[in-house]
Amino acid sequence: MNNWVEKETAGSQINDLRLKKRLKTLVNRFTNEPMESIPSASEGWSETLAAYRFLDNEKVDFGGIISGHREATIERIKNQSVVLALQDTTFLNFEKQEDCQFGTLKRTQSNHYLLHPTVAFTPDRVNLGVLGAKFWQRPEMPVAHERSRKPIEEKESYRWLESYALACEVQKRCPETTVISVADREGNIGEWFMDAENRPAEEKAEFIVRAKCNRRTEKNAGEHSYLWDELSECRALGSIIFTTPRNKNNKPREVELELKSKELTFVGKQGTKGKSVTVYAVYGKERKPVEKEKPIEWMLLTSLPVDDLSGAQTIMGWYRSRWEIEIYFKVLKGGCTIEDLRLETDRRLLNCIAIYLIVSWRIHTITMASRSYPNESCEKIFVEKEWRTIYVMHKKIKPPNKAPSLREITRMMAQLGGFLARKGDGEPGVKNTWRGFRRLMEYMSAMELAHNLS
Repeated sequence: MNNWVEKETAGSQINDLRLKKRLKTLVNRFTNEPMESIPSASEGWSETLAAYRFLDNEKVDFGGIISGHREATIERIKNQSVVLALQDTTFLNFEKQEDCQFGTLKRTQSNHYLLHPTVAFTPDRVNLGVLGAKFWQRPEMPVAHERSRKPIEEKESYRWLESYALACEVQKRCPETTVISVADREGNIGEWFMDAENRPAEEKAEFIVRAKCNRRTEKNAGEHSYLWDELSECRALGSIIFTTPRNKNNKPREVELELKSKELTFVGKQGTKGKSVTVYAVYGKERKPVEKEKPIEWMLLTSLPVDDLSGAQTIMGWYRSRWEIEIYFKVLKGGCTIEDLRLETDRRLLNCIAIYLIVSWRIHTITMASRSYPNESCEKIFVEKEWRTIYVMHKKIKPPNKAPSLREITRMMAQLGGFLARKGDGEPGVKNTWRGFRRLMEYMSAMELAHNLS
Protein backbone atom coordinates (compact mmCIF):
# COMPACT_ATOMS: atom_id res chain seq x y z
CA MET A 1 0.00 0.00 0.00
CA ASN A 2 1.39 3.45 -0.95
CA ASN A 3 2.03 5.75 2.03
CA TRP A 4 0.13 8.62 0.41
CA VAL A 5 -2.97 6.42 0.11
CA GLU A 6 -2.88 5.80 3.87
CA LYS A 7 -2.64 9.54 4.48
CA GLU A 8 -5.49 10.45 2.11
CA THR A 9 -7.87 7.89 3.62
CA ALA A 10 -6.90 8.13 7.31
CA GLY A 11 -9.65 10.63 8.13
CA SER A 12 -12.38 8.80 6.20
CA GLN A 13 -15.85 8.93 7.75
CA ILE A 14 -16.61 5.40 6.54
CA ASN A 15 -17.09 3.60 9.86
CA ASP A 16 -17.05 0.00 8.62
CA LEU A 17 -13.39 -1.12 8.82
CA ARG A 18 -13.83 -3.61 5.97
CA LEU A 19 -15.23 -0.94 3.68
CA LYS A 20 -12.48 1.48 4.69
CA LYS A 21 -9.86 -1.16 3.87
CA ARG A 22 -11.52 -1.78 0.50
CA LEU A 23 -11.44 1.96 -0.24
CA LYS A 24 -7.68 2.00 0.34
CA THR A 25 -7.26 -0.97 -1.99
CA LEU A 26 -9.32 0.68 -4.74
CA VAL A 27 -7.46 4.00 -4.51
CA ASN A 28 -4.19 2.06 -4.72
CA ARG A 29 -5.32 -0.09 -7.67
CA PHE A 30 -6.80 2.83 -9.63
CA THR A 31 -3.61 4.82 -9.07
CA ASN A 32 -1.48 1.95 -10.35
CA GLU A 33 -3.67 1.57 -13.46
CA PRO A 34 -5.47 4.94 -13.93
CA MET A 35 -6.41 4.31 -17.58
CA GLU A 36 -7.63 0.73 -17.18
CA SER A 37 -11.10 -0.65 -16.52
CA ILE A 38 -12.00 -1.89 -13.03
CA PRO A 39 -11.44 -5.57 -13.98
CA SER A 40 -8.05 -4.73 -15.54
CA ALA A 41 -6.96 -2.66 -12.52
CA SER A 42 -8.06 -5.36 -10.07
CA GLU A 43 -6.15 -8.54 -9.27
CA GLY A 44 -8.50 -11.31 -10.29
CA TRP A 45 -12.24 -11.89 -10.31
CA SER A 46 -12.70 -11.91 -6.53
CA GLU A 47 -11.14 -8.43 -6.20
CA THR A 48 -13.16 -7.19 -9.18
CA LEU A 49 -16.39 -8.44 -7.59
CA ALA A 50 -15.42 -6.82 -4.27
CA ALA A 51 -14.85 -3.51 -6.09
CA TYR A 52 -18.32 -3.58 -7.67
CA ARG A 53 -19.93 -4.52 -4.35
CA PHE A 54 -18.15 -1.62 -2.65
CA LEU A 55 -19.38 0.88 -5.25
CA ASP A 56 -22.93 -0.45 -4.89
CA ASN A 57 -22.95 -0.62 -1.07
CA GLU A 58 -25.64 1.52 0.60
CA LYS A 59 -23.20 2.40 3.40
CA VAL A 60 -20.85 4.02 0.87
CA ASP A 61 -21.44 7.42 -0.71
CA PHE A 62 -19.50 10.22 -2.34
CA GLY A 63 -19.07 12.16 0.90
CA GLY A 64 -17.70 9.17 2.76
CA ILE A 65 -15.21 8.30 0.02
CA ILE A 66 -13.89 11.84 -0.33
CA SER A 67 -13.99 12.66 3.42
CA GLY A 68 -10.49 11.40 4.26
CA HIS A 69 -8.94 13.21 1.31
CA ARG A 70 -10.87 16.35 2.21
CA GLU A 71 -9.49 16.27 5.78
CA ALA A 72 -5.96 15.83 4.43
CA THR A 73 -6.58 18.74 2.05
CA ILE A 74 -7.72 21.01 4.89
CA GLU A 75 -4.55 20.17 6.81
CA ARG A 76 -2.50 21.23 3.78
CA ILE A 77 -4.58 24.43 3.51
CA LYS A 78 -3.71 25.34 7.11
CA ASN A 79 -0.03 25.57 6.08
CA GLN A 80 -0.77 28.21 3.41
CA SER A 81 -1.29 31.95 3.76
CA VAL A 82 -3.57 32.14 0.69
CA VAL A 83 -5.59 29.36 -0.96
CA LEU A 84 -7.74 29.57 -4.09
CA ALA A 85 -10.89 27.42 -3.99
CA LEU A 86 -11.44 27.03 -7.74
CA GLN A 87 -14.80 25.82 -9.00
CA ASP A 88 -16.11 24.99 -12.45
CA THR A 89 -18.35 22.57 -14.33
CA THR A 90 -17.31 19.90 -16.81
CA PHE A 91 -19.58 17.76 -19.00
CA LEU A 92 -19.19 13.98 -18.95
CA ASN A 93 -20.56 11.79 -21.73
CA PHE A 94 -21.01 8.11 -20.92
CA GLU A 95 -21.92 6.75 -24.35
CA LYS A 96 -23.70 3.43 -24.72
CA GLN A 97 -23.71 1.13 -27.75
CA GLU A 98 -27.16 -0.17 -28.67
CA ASP A 99 -27.82 -3.14 -30.92
CA CYS A 100 -29.52 -2.30 -34.19
CA GLN A 101 -32.10 -4.41 -35.96
CA PHE A 102 -30.04 -4.41 -39.15
CA GLY A 103 -27.11 -6.82 -39.00
CA THR A 104 -23.98 -5.71 -37.12
CA LEU A 105 -24.67 -1.96 -37.27
CA LYS A 106 -24.35 -0.17 -33.93
CA ARG A 107 -26.11 2.90 -32.65
CA THR A 108 -24.60 5.18 -30.01
CA GLN A 109 -26.70 6.70 -27.25
CA SER A 110 -25.27 9.69 -25.39
CA ASN A 111 -25.74 9.86 -21.64
CA HIS A 112 -24.65 13.27 -20.33
CA TYR A 113 -23.82 14.21 -16.73
CA LEU A 114 -22.33 17.34 -15.19
CA LEU A 115 -19.61 17.44 -12.55
CA HIS A 116 -18.89 20.60 -10.52
CA PRO A 117 -15.95 20.16 -8.12
CA THR A 118 -14.31 22.62 -5.74
CA VAL A 119 -10.53 22.18 -5.79
CA ALA A 120 -8.01 23.97 -3.55
CA PHE A 121 -4.87 25.46 -5.13
CA THR A 122 -1.99 27.58 -3.93
CA PRO A 123 -1.37 30.87 -5.80
CA ASP A 124 1.59 28.99 -7.35
CA ARG A 125 -0.98 26.60 -8.85
CA VAL A 126 -0.12 23.55 -6.77
CA ASN A 127 -3.18 21.33 -6.32
CA LEU A 128 -3.86 20.84 -2.59
CA GLY A 129 -6.88 18.58 -3.05
CA VAL A 130 -10.61 18.28 -3.67
CA LEU A 131 -12.97 19.83 -1.11
CA GLY A 132 -16.23 18.60 -2.59
CA ALA A 133 -18.22 18.15 -5.80
CA LYS A 134 -21.76 18.14 -7.16
CA PHE A 135 -22.77 15.52 -9.76
CA TRP A 136 -26.08 15.57 -11.60
CA GLN A 137 -27.92 14.89 -14.82
CA ARG A 138 -29.67 17.81 -16.46
CA PRO A 139 -33.45 17.34 -16.76
CA GLU A 140 -35.51 18.71 -19.62
CA MET A 141 -35.03 22.46 -19.56
CA PRO A 142 -38.18 24.45 -18.63
CA VAL A 143 -39.16 27.47 -20.67
CA ALA A 144 -37.47 30.73 -19.68
CA HIS A 145 -40.34 32.32 -17.77
CA GLU A 146 -40.88 29.15 -15.70
CA ARG A 147 -37.17 28.91 -14.87
CA SER A 148 -37.02 32.54 -13.74
CA ARG A 149 -39.82 31.98 -11.21
CA LYS A 150 -38.00 29.16 -9.41
CA PRO A 151 -36.19 29.90 -6.15
CA ILE A 152 -32.40 29.91 -6.46
CA GLU A 153 -32.18 26.62 -4.51
CA GLU A 154 -34.04 24.82 -7.33
CA LYS A 155 -31.91 26.26 -10.13
CA GLU A 156 -28.83 24.64 -11.61
CA SER A 157 -26.87 27.82 -10.86
CA TYR A 158 -27.22 27.10 -7.14
CA ARG A 159 -24.09 24.91 -7.41
CA TRP A 160 -21.96 28.08 -7.47
CA LEU A 161 -23.44 29.21 -4.15
CA GLU A 162 -22.95 25.74 -2.65
CA SER A 163 -19.29 25.83 -3.61
CA TYR A 164 -18.88 29.28 -2.06
CA ALA A 165 -20.54 28.00 1.12
CA LEU A 166 -18.02 25.16 1.13
CA ALA A 167 -15.18 27.69 0.86
CA CYS A 168 -16.68 29.52 3.85
CA GLU A 169 -16.68 26.28 5.88
CA VAL A 170 -12.98 25.85 5.08
CA GLN A 171 -12.31 29.48 6.03
CA LYS A 172 -13.91 28.89 9.43
CA ARG A 173 -11.67 25.86 10.03
CA CYS A 174 -8.53 27.61 8.71
CA PRO A 175 -8.67 31.11 10.28
CA GLU A 176 -4.98 31.83 9.59
CA THR A 177 -5.46 31.24 5.84
CA THR A 178 -7.18 33.58 3.37
CA VAL A 179 -9.55 31.34 1.38
CA ILE A 180 -10.72 32.80 -1.95
CA SER A 181 -13.50 31.24 -4.01
CA VAL A 182 -12.79 31.78 -7.73
CA ALA A 183 -15.37 31.37 -10.50
CA ASP A 184 -15.90 32.19 -14.16
CA ARG A 185 -18.85 34.13 -15.60
CA GLU A 186 -21.49 31.53 -14.72
CA GLY A 187 -20.85 32.36 -11.08
CA ASN A 188 -21.91 35.99 -11.57
CA ILE A 189 -25.06 35.64 -9.44
CA GLY A 190 -26.51 38.42 -7.34
CA GLU A 191 -27.36 35.99 -4.54
CA TRP A 192 -23.65 35.17 -4.21
CA PHE A 193 -22.76 38.81 -3.50
CA MET A 194 -25.58 39.11 -0.96
CA ASP A 195 -24.54 35.87 0.74
CA ALA A 196 -20.97 37.13 1.11
CA GLU A 197 -22.08 40.51 2.44
CA ASN A 198 -24.35 38.97 5.09
CA ARG A 199 -21.87 36.46 6.52
CA PRO A 200 -19.95 37.11 9.77
CA ALA A 201 -16.32 38.07 9.13
CA GLU A 202 -14.91 34.91 10.75
CA GLU A 203 -17.01 32.68 8.47
CA LYS A 204 -16.64 34.65 5.25
CA ALA A 205 -14.42 33.43 2.43
CA GLU A 206 -13.34 36.03 -0.11
CA PHE A 207 -14.31 35.73 -3.78
CA ILE A 208 -13.20 36.59 -7.31
CA VAL A 209 -15.89 36.23 -9.99
CA ARG A 210 -15.69 37.23 -13.63
CA ALA A 211 -18.57 39.55 -14.51
CA LYS A 212 -21.14 38.62 -17.14
CA CYS A 213 -23.92 41.15 -16.49
CA ASN A 214 -23.55 44.90 -17.00
CA ARG A 215 -25.08 45.58 -13.58
CA ARG A 216 -26.54 48.90 -12.52
CA THR A 217 -24.36 50.85 -10.09
CA GLU A 218 -24.90 53.71 -7.70
CA LYS A 219 -22.99 56.74 -8.97
CA ASN A 220 -24.12 59.70 -6.86
CA ALA A 221 -27.13 60.41 -4.68
CA GLY A 222 -30.12 59.59 -6.86
CA GLU A 223 -27.94 58.89 -9.95
CA HIS A 224 -27.08 55.55 -11.50
CA SER A 225 -24.62 54.19 -14.02
CA TYR A 226 -23.52 50.75 -15.25
CA LEU A 227 -20.52 48.54 -14.54
CA TRP A 228 -18.65 48.81 -17.83
CA ASP A 229 -19.33 52.55 -18.11
CA GLU A 230 -18.00 53.13 -14.59
CA LEU A 231 -14.72 51.31 -15.25
CA SER A 232 -14.25 52.80 -18.71
CA GLU A 233 -14.16 56.25 -17.12
CA CYS A 234 -11.47 55.27 -14.59
CA ARG A 235 -7.81 56.18 -14.90
CA ALA A 236 -5.54 53.25 -15.84
CA LEU A 237 -3.37 51.99 -12.98
CA GLY A 238 -0.83 50.28 -15.24
CA SER A 239 -0.69 46.91 -16.94
CA ILE A 240 0.04 43.21 -16.52
CA ILE A 241 1.87 41.03 -19.07
CA PHE A 242 1.44 37.25 -19.33
CA THR A 243 1.41 34.41 -21.86
CA THR A 244 -1.91 32.77 -22.71
CA PRO A 245 -2.15 28.96 -22.45
CA ARG A 246 -2.37 26.82 -25.55
CA ASN A 247 -5.82 25.63 -26.60
CA LYS A 248 -7.44 23.93 -29.59
CA ASN A 249 -8.00 27.18 -31.47
CA ASN A 250 -5.06 29.41 -30.53
CA LYS A 251 -1.35 29.16 -29.91
CA PRO A 252 0.23 30.70 -26.79
CA ARG A 253 0.88 34.44 -27.15
CA GLU A 254 2.05 37.30 -24.99
CA VAL A 255 -0.72 39.60 -23.79
CA GLU A 256 -0.60 43.01 -22.10
CA LEU A 257 -3.75 44.03 -20.23
CA GLU A 258 -4.38 47.62 -19.17
CA LEU A 259 -5.74 47.53 -15.62
CA LYS A 260 -8.36 49.70 -13.93
CA SER A 261 -10.06 49.33 -10.57
CA LYS A 262 -12.91 50.88 -8.60
CA GLU A 263 -15.11 50.20 -5.58
CA LEU A 264 -18.76 49.96 -6.65
CA THR A 265 -22.20 49.50 -5.16
CA PHE A 266 -24.68 47.46 -7.20
CA VAL A 267 -28.33 48.46 -6.96
CA GLY A 268 -31.54 47.38 -8.65
CA LYS A 269 -33.49 44.21 -9.30
CA GLN A 270 -30.92 42.41 -11.45
CA GLY A 271 -30.15 39.51 -9.14
CA THR A 272 -30.10 41.59 -5.94
CA LYS A 273 -33.86 41.91 -5.36
CA GLY A 274 -33.58 45.65 -4.85
CA LYS A 275 -30.84 45.40 -2.20
CA SER A 276 -27.45 47.05 -2.64
CA VAL A 277 -24.12 45.19 -2.40
CA THR A 278 -20.60 46.63 -2.50
CA VAL A 279 -17.71 45.00 -4.38
CA TYR A 280 -14.42 45.96 -5.99
CA ALA A 281 -14.15 45.73 -9.78
CA VAL A 282 -10.87 45.07 -11.61
CA TYR A 283 -11.02 45.66 -15.36
CA GLY A 284 -8.38 44.36 -17.76
CA LYS A 285 -8.45 45.11 -21.49
CA GLU A 286 -5.84 44.09 -24.07
CA ARG A 287 -3.81 47.07 -25.23
CA LYS A 288 -2.57 45.75 -28.60
CA PRO A 289 -4.89 42.97 -29.75
CA VAL A 290 -3.69 40.58 -32.43
CA GLU A 291 -5.48 40.62 -35.78
CA LYS A 292 -7.96 37.78 -36.38
CA GLU A 293 -7.99 36.93 -32.67
CA LYS A 294 -10.59 38.03 -30.15
CA PRO A 295 -9.03 40.60 -27.78
CA ILE A 296 -8.95 39.64 -24.11
CA GLU A 297 -11.22 41.69 -21.85
CA TRP A 298 -11.87 40.63 -18.26
CA MET A 299 -14.10 42.33 -15.73
CA LEU A 300 -13.51 40.79 -12.31
CA LEU A 301 -15.62 41.36 -9.21
CA THR A 302 -14.04 40.70 -5.82
CA SER A 303 -14.60 41.17 -2.11
CA LEU A 304 -10.89 41.92 -1.64
CA PRO A 305 -9.92 45.61 -1.43
CA VAL A 306 -8.00 46.81 -4.51
CA ASP A 307 -6.38 50.21 -4.08
CA ASP A 308 -3.39 50.19 -6.43
CA LEU A 309 -1.67 48.51 -9.39
CA SER A 310 -0.12 45.78 -7.25
CA GLY A 311 -3.53 44.78 -5.89
CA ALA A 312 -5.08 44.74 -9.37
CA GLN A 313 -2.20 42.60 -10.72
CA THR A 314 -2.62 40.17 -7.84
CA ILE A 315 -6.35 39.75 -8.48
CA MET A 316 -5.73 39.18 -12.19
CA GLY A 317 -2.99 36.64 -11.40
CA TRP A 318 -5.24 34.73 -9.03
CA TYR A 319 -8.06 34.69 -11.58
CA ARG A 320 -5.67 33.34 -14.23
CA SER A 321 -4.94 30.43 -11.89
CA ARG A 322 -8.50 29.30 -12.64
CA TRP A 323 -7.07 27.62 -15.74
CA GLU A 324 -5.59 24.91 -13.50
CA ILE A 325 -8.98 23.37 -12.87
CA GLU A 326 -9.25 22.85 -16.64
CA ILE A 327 -5.94 20.96 -16.50
CA TYR A 328 -7.34 18.94 -13.61
CA PHE A 329 -10.37 18.03 -15.76
CA LYS A 330 -7.94 16.96 -18.48
CA VAL A 331 -6.24 14.57 -16.05
CA LEU A 332 -9.60 13.26 -14.83
CA LYS A 333 -11.01 12.62 -18.30
CA GLY A 334 -7.85 11.96 -20.32
CA GLY A 335 -5.55 10.44 -17.70
CA CYS A 336 -8.16 8.44 -15.76
CA THR A 337 -10.59 8.03 -18.70
CA ILE A 338 -13.64 8.25 -16.43
CA GLU A 339 -15.96 8.66 -19.44
CA ASP A 340 -15.19 5.02 -20.30
CA LEU A 341 -16.85 3.83 -17.09
CA ARG A 342 -19.92 1.65 -17.64
CA LEU A 343 -21.41 1.17 -14.19
CA GLU A 344 -25.15 1.22 -14.98
CA THR A 345 -26.36 3.06 -11.84
CA ASP A 346 -25.79 6.61 -10.59
CA ARG A 347 -24.65 5.31 -7.18
CA ARG A 348 -21.84 3.19 -8.62
CA LEU A 349 -20.83 5.91 -11.05
CA LEU A 350 -20.65 8.70 -8.47
CA ASN A 351 -18.75 6.55 -5.97
CA CYS A 352 -16.24 5.53 -8.62
CA ILE A 353 -15.76 9.15 -9.75
CA ALA A 354 -15.09 10.11 -6.12
CA ILE A 355 -12.14 7.68 -6.10
CA TYR A 356 -10.83 8.99 -9.41
CA LEU A 357 -11.00 12.57 -8.11
CA ILE A 358 -8.40 11.54 -5.52
CA VAL A 359 -6.26 9.70 -8.08
CA SER A 360 -6.36 12.70 -10.47
CA TRP A 361 -5.29 15.00 -7.64
CA ARG A 362 -2.23 12.83 -7.06
CA ILE A 363 -1.17 12.96 -10.72
CA HIS A 364 -1.88 16.68 -11.11
CA THR A 365 -0.10 17.76 -7.94
CA ILE A 366 3.10 15.95 -8.95
CA THR A 367 3.18 17.89 -12.23
CA MET A 368 2.69 21.36 -10.75
CA ALA A 369 4.66 20.91 -7.50
CA SER A 370 7.86 20.29 -9.46
CA ARG A 371 7.41 23.67 -11.19
CA SER A 372 6.56 25.62 -8.05
CA TYR A 373 9.14 24.02 -5.73
CA PRO A 374 11.84 22.73 -8.13
CA ASN A 375 14.71 22.78 -5.64
CA GLU A 376 12.83 21.14 -2.76
CA SER A 377 13.64 17.55 -1.88
CA CYS A 378 11.61 15.09 -3.95
CA GLU A 379 10.47 13.54 -0.66
CA LYS A 380 8.07 16.50 -0.44
CA ILE A 381 5.90 14.54 -2.93
CA PHE A 382 7.42 11.08 -3.43
CA VAL A 383 8.02 8.44 -0.78
CA GLU A 384 11.50 6.90 -0.70
CA LYS A 385 10.46 3.75 -2.53
CA GLU A 386 8.99 5.78 -5.40
CA TRP A 387 11.92 8.12 -6.03
CA ARG A 388 14.47 5.35 -5.70
CA THR A 389 12.57 3.26 -8.26
CA ILE A 390 12.38 6.22 -10.66
CA TYR A 391 16.12 6.82 -10.31
CA VAL A 392 16.98 3.16 -11.02
CA MET A 393 14.57 2.97 -13.98
CA HIS A 394 16.01 6.11 -15.55
CA LYS A 395 19.72 6.01 -14.65
CA LYS A 396 20.17 2.22 -14.50
CA ILE A 397 22.46 2.70 -11.50
CA LYS A 398 22.13 2.55 -7.72
CA PRO A 399 20.30 5.63 -6.34
CA PRO A 400 22.12 8.10 -4.05
CA ASN A 401 21.61 8.18 -0.28
CA LYS A 402 20.37 11.78 -0.40
CA ALA A 403 17.06 12.40 -2.15
CA PRO A 404 17.42 14.44 -5.41
CA SER A 405 15.43 17.60 -6.07
CA LEU A 406 11.73 17.45 -6.90
CA ARG A 407 12.34 18.83 -10.38
CA GLU A 408 15.03 16.26 -11.15
CA ILE A 409 12.97 13.26 -10.13
CA THR A 410 9.79 14.53 -11.82
CA ARG A 411 11.65 15.05 -15.09
CA MET A 412 13.12 11.54 -14.82
CA MET A 413 9.64 10.10 -14.31
CA ALA A 414 8.21 12.15 -17.21
CA GLN A 415 10.97 10.82 -19.49
CA LEU A 416 9.68 7.32 -18.73
CA GLY A 417 6.40 8.57 -20.20
CA GLY A 418 7.88 10.03 -23.39
CA PHE A 419 9.17 13.46 -22.30
CA LEU A 420 12.37 14.16 -24.28
CA ALA A 421 13.90 16.73 -21.88
CA ARG A 422 15.66 18.60 -24.68
CA LYS A 423 17.03 22.06 -24.06
CA GLY A 424 14.01 23.89 -25.49
CA ASP A 425 11.31 21.51 -24.22
CA GLY A 426 10.55 23.36 -20.99
CA GLU A 427 8.94 21.45 -18.14
CA PRO A 428 7.01 18.19 -18.64
CA GLY A 429 3.25 18.42 -19.04
CA VAL A 430 0.46 16.43 -17.47
CA LYS A 431 0.24 13.78 -20.20
CA ASN A 432 3.89 12.68 -20.03
CA THR A 433 3.82 12.92 -16.25
CA TRP A 434 0.84 10.57 -15.89
CA ARG A 435 2.35 8.16 -18.46
CA GLY A 436 5.57 8.09 -16.48
CA PHE A 437 3.62 7.70 -13.24
CA ARG A 438 1.79 4.72 -14.71
CA ARG A 439 5.06 3.06 -15.70
CA LEU A 440 6.41 3.73 -12.21
CA MET A 441 3.44 1.91 -10.68
CA GLU A 442 3.95 -1.02 -13.07
CA TYR A 443 7.65 -1.30 -12.16
CA MET A 444 6.91 -1.08 -8.44
CA SER A 445 4.25 -3.80 -8.69
CA ALA A 446 6.65 -6.05 -10.62
CA MET A 447 9.46 -5.45 -8.13
CA GLU A 448 7.16 -6.18 -5.20
CA LEU A 449 5.97 -9.41 -6.83
CA ALA A 450 9.55 -10.51 -7.56
CA HIS A 451 10.54 -9.79 -3.96
CA ASN A 452 7.64 -11.83 -2.60
CA LEU A 453 8.51 -14.78 -4.81
CA SER A 454 12.21 -14.76 -3.97
